[in-house]
Amino acid sequence: MGSSVKKIIFLLPYLNVNATSAERFKSFIVAAEKDSGFETEVITFDYGIKRSYFSGLSVQNVDFLYPKNYRKLKVDFNFVQKLAFKCLNLGYFKLWRLFQLLHLILFQTDIFYPGKINKEFSVSNKDTLVVCSGSHFSLFSSGKSLCDEFGYKLIVDYRDPWTFGYKAIDGFVLVQKFKIFFGRIKEIRILKRASLVITVSESLKSFFPKKYQHKIEVFTNGSNFSSEEVKPNQFPTDFNLVYAGTIYNEQLREEVFFSALKKFIYDKDKSRIKLQFLGAKENNVLLHTIKKYDLQSISEVTPRLNREDFLSHMNNASSFFHLRYDDKTNVISSKLSEYLIFKKPIILPVSDNGDIAELVGSKKGNFVCETQEEILETLNNLWERFESNKPANLDGSTVSENMLTRSQIAEVLIKEIKELP
Repeated sequence: MGSSVKKIIFLLPYLNVNATSAERFKSFIVAAEKDSGFETEVITFDYGIKRSYFSGLSVQNVDFLYPKNYRKLKVDFNFVQKLAFKCLNLGYFKLWRLFQLLHLILFQTDIFYPGKINKEFSVSNKDTLVVCSGSHFSLFSSGKSLCDEFGYKLIVDYRDPWTFGYKAIDGFVLVQKFKIFFGRIKEIRILKRASLVITVSESLKSFFPKKYQHKIEVFTNGSNFSSEEVKPNQFPTDFNLVYAGTIYNEQLREEVFFSALKKFIYDKDKSRIKLQFLGAKENNVLLHTIKKYDLQSISEVTPRLNREDFLSHMNNASSFFHLRYDDKTNVISSKLSEYLIFKKPIILPVSDNGDIAELVGSKKGNFVCETQEEILETLNNLWERFESNKPANLDGSTVSENMLTRSQIAEVLIKEIKELP
């Protein structure tokens, strides 16, 4: 390439969100800014949103310093977007979802489509790369248009499937069919145009057509915390069962874990047991399920926590647990990276027979269950350790020694981007 310094433009759906997806985006930005071989520009979009359209959106991350070259572009709404976001801000969530579907049918793209943004840029003399992150996949289209006009290189970051792979978590079959019908050709054109495609797992990579596999690289979700920050309490005061982050309705269709918990606490000192859902307060199905199984006395369901409070809860866990995503076998959530680095036992109450079970089951001291009886046996074993004042921490050898943080993974990614021909 003709210049020793490249420019990298990030097109991102958001940054001021207390969610692991935003942490991934931030790690990319920080790694690029650290590299003297890059100039960076970061673009997000202003939709005028006042209410959360998914758990955590309304929470500001005040600990993040925005890059010097940061812009938030005002979206020029079409008529459906105007009505949809007005309904969202008024709390009419059913109408919001209806307008999402209507926008997909009429405009053949998701409702977050910001349109062509080429006029916001001018041709740069430096080598320029555009990195687009989903899962607002309409940003991929905006990024491709920008690259086509100015001859930039396109890099797309998938955290979830678009038209290749499983339907969105808590999504509808009909909506997925419309996505495939309207989006498959677009996605193929984007894959063809991209210089590099990033995914978070080998399973997600396997969904793509073989002809594009050579340009797809896996950059997993690392932990948001460094080993210096992680100081797990070996002897928590309470028996804390912790679930971290967003919980989806389809994870709650199977209630065997909750029924097992009800039996488990029957003859126990309930004042010493805590069932903690960190960041799941907006899920009404969860609150109903807790009430259904009379678990209110031991349950704590919090809004999204700031970094310090979240870290405290994680360090004081007795065990973590994960709930599978209905019948999906290829979902690997970022929360597992957090669980593993804290070196506490992980419970998968019912195996997904896929990526989650493989990762959890590969570490000694974790538990992959199939039945209520197995869940009860696991909980009683952990309780016995707690009562006997045995360390809650797993042996360090059970956790991969080469497990990386988000920042370390991002640094490897930026080096690879830098070397693109």
